[in-house]
Amino acid sequence: MMDISAESTPAHPMPEGDFASATPPRPEAASDATLSSGHAGQWELPTARRTLLRLLRAWIIGLSVFGYGPAFTYGWLIWLLNPYQWFWVYLMYFTLVPLIGGFFVVFLPWQSYRPIHQAIKDWSHGVPVDRQRCIMVYELALRLPWRIAIGSFSTALIGYLIGTTIVHWQSNQPVIEMIPKTLPAIPLVGGMMGAFCYFGTIRALHPVVTWCSLQLRHARPIRRVSLATKFLITTCILAIAVLCLLVPSAYRLGQVITERDLSDQTLTQLRTTVQRAMLFERMEDRLGLLQSAKVGPNGYVFAIDDQGRMVTTHPRGYTRLAQEQFYHVEEQLEGPQGAWVDRVGQHRVVAFVRAHDPSWTVFSVSFPTDFSLPLQQFVQFSWVVVVEVLFVVILFGRYYTRGITTPLAELTLAARRIAEHGDLSQHVPVTTNDELGEVARSFNRMVEELQASKADLVEYTKRLERSTRELSALNLEMEDLLRVVSHDLRAPLINIQGFSKRLEPIMQETLTVLDQLAQQSSENGLRTRVDAVKGTMHARFSESMRFISKGVEKMDALLSSLLAVSRVGRKADPVQPNDLDEILDDVLAMFDHQLKEQAIQVIRHPLPKQVLCRRNEINQVFSNLILNAINYMGAKGDRFIEIGGIERDENVECYIRDTGIGIHPDDHERIFQMFTRLQAVDVPGEGVGLAYVKKILRSHGGKIWVVSQKGQGSTFSFTLPTRPPALLRPVGTWTAERG
Repeated sequence: MMDISAESTPAHPMPEGDFASATPPRPEAASDATLSSGHAGQWELPTARRTLLRLLRAWIIGLSVFGYGPAFTYGWLIWLLNPYQWFWVYLMYFTLVPLIGGFFVVFLPWQSYRPIHQAIKDWSHGVPVDRQRCIMVYELALRLPWRIAIGSFSTALIGYLIGTTIVHWQSNQPVIEMIPKTLPAIPLVGGMMGAFCYFGTIRALHPVVTWCSLQLRHARPIRRVSLATKFLITTCILAIAVLCLLVPSAYRLGQVITERDLSDQTLTQLRTTVQRAMLFERMEDRLGLLQSAKVGPNGYVFAIDDQGRMVTTHPRGYTRLAQEQFYHVEEQLEGPQGAWVDRVGQHRVVAFVRAHDPSWTVFSVSFPTDFSLPLQQFVQFSWVVVVEVLFVVILFGRYYTRGITTPLAELTLAARRIAEHGDLSQHVPVTTNDELGEVARSFNRMVEELQASKADLVEYTKRLERSTRELSALNLEMEDLLRVVSHDLRAPLINIQGFSKRLEPIMQETLTVLDQLAQQSSENGLRTRVDAVKGTMHARFSESMRFISKGVEKMDALLSSLLAVSRVGRKADPVQPNDLDEILDDVLAMFDHQLKEQAIQVIRHPLPKQVLCRRNEINQVFSNLILNAINYMGAKGDRFIEIGGIERDENVECYIRDTGIGIHPDDHERIFQMFTRLQAVDVPGEGVGLAYVKKILRSHGGKIWVVSQKGQGSTFSFTLPTRPPALLRPVGTWTAERG
């Protein structure tokens, strides 16, 4: 039987979830798609709380700054309303923006973000990173910015349509005036808010996307949006925002100037006409002259008495002043004369003059639209300017983005050819003197260094292949020599053992002859000397024969072990899917008596099924490791052996943990060497078993290592590939001696 000896510590660290800890692993918590968190390098997984705060900050800033700011600015620039109408506009903003904006810009994006948030929380608490879940988080994080951009535009569209309806319903604002004022606000507010939330969301989720990308290494691509499209959309949004603010401000300025000029003109003409009319005695002459005071083709003049009744014919058939629906007319009629702009319905300029004989108040109503031909021409010209500006923006943006995307496309094409075909002859032209040119120069330097490295690698590979062939030949010669030597040395041992057995009857015959000679002799001294010689010869002969027999047996066992090791890889034993639990059942049944006799408890966890291996050889692996744990269990403390395993992406990992006497870390590299015995415990064996186990596992494409401390037990772990290696050597069957 082999004794505790161990394979050298692996050059690479143990994979995540190794079995060196005291807590038994949970195989059910892992899956085939479990990723190692060590792939992220310097990028650490961001906390769920910090990521959520960054997202909410971007969304709330976008909603408040761009949901309120451009809307108020646009309304202040273009909507010439009275205080009553402004009340409903403000109410619309403070009601619809939080409700609709909160739904489309915060609530719906949060619903889309919840799976990402939960995944980050789980991973932060140590849940294994499942590949499918990581892909889900990666794709959701890339799609979320577009969703919130669409939600922002939907907020502006729905909010302004509902708000326009409310303002029209409550403040009698004509639809024909509200539609041209409302439509430009939708791309203005929705575009700016959507663009900010889009880039803010990208920035907030950048650590998450980076971490997932490094975990996945090769994530499947999703729907691609070109850099040129993003740049053009953002540029057009900014251009529309500027136009939507500059053009209305210029239009408002012209409209205000028109209204003020019309107010002065209407009041002056009305005051002059009333003064002239009061000079006439006849009422008909006065009324006729008053009608000449109207301004504009749609303007009209009327007079009321102190009770607000019409004393002149009204063109619309009104009989009382209240029917005109002037906004707060009592406040405007405080002086003897005056003029104001009434913004209820269509904008109109109202001027009044009080007459004392008779006591009338004469009104002149005129409409700025009768004098707004220059403004209409300005609006038409503005639309032409808007179209031209957008055309120029798109044209320049296209050529500008081409200047960026063309070098990037060349760089991408070169990188793709290197990745797919290994063509290191690629050279990216340096066509700019900016950061893109620096990237191209760095890429070319990288390719040159790769070419040099590839040449060195090819030469090194050739030398390595030659060395490998030489080592293989040498290894084959050594194995043949070991087999021949171990086989040929057994023949002299057999002769020694046979002839030593033939010495026993010869010795007996010699002793019998001496005894007969002593009996025939009459001398008492001779008989005494013969008896002494007989006793000495018998004792020395028996001792010598015993040492010869033990030496022959020891030598035979060592040669048998060497012969078995030399046969590894020589016998063809097919690799088939096997259930490791069934193999372990057979092994534990074989050691059942020893386990009960030494009061050792076995703790089992489910082992992987359908593992490609040779059943007899893996049986020997379990047998040697379990017997090793039994022999070096120690006499005190807890006495148990724990066995379990887990299935990963590319291999199956099993472990056997015991509470034995342990191994000093300095000896971990020695215990898998041939004929190495490190423990001062008297157990049978030649120190070959673990070396054989290592060779079996290596022939399967696996490995074995140990984690142990002196006096703290040992954990032997080994791996088996889930797919057979390309050159899987057959391994012969051999059972470690346990005598």
